[in-house]
Amino acid sequence: MKHISKSSAQEHANSPSCTVWEYGSEGAMDAADALVNGRYPETGFALNEVSDMSVRVLGGTGKLATKQVIVDVVAGDVVIIPHGEAYYFEGQNLKFFMACSPVWSPEQYKEVE
Repeated sequence: MKHISKSSAQEHANSPSCTVWEYGSEGAMDAADALVNGRYPETGFALNEVSDMSVRVLGGTGKLATKQVIVDVVAGDVVIIPHGEAYYFEGQNLKFFMACSPVWSPEQYKEVE
């Protein structure tokens, strides 16, 4: 078991509309909280080339979109985004928890049209 306190999470402003708190990793998985106010990414789509991502909505309202579908999300919803699937988030005070496997890295992330 590994316990990571909220106070030790690393805060990152991914864009003017998205802040992420990274909790680090344990084995083949990592964890983060995020807050979106607006659209992330601001244009186009985000894409993880390696990591599958599980997202649990904690609060706020919004949507998660891929190139194929747009879904409205509310607190309690869970969305699984497999690696290679382009997506974006849009919402107001949209709070969510993410877990990636294998561990997410900036090298495997890109933004696409």
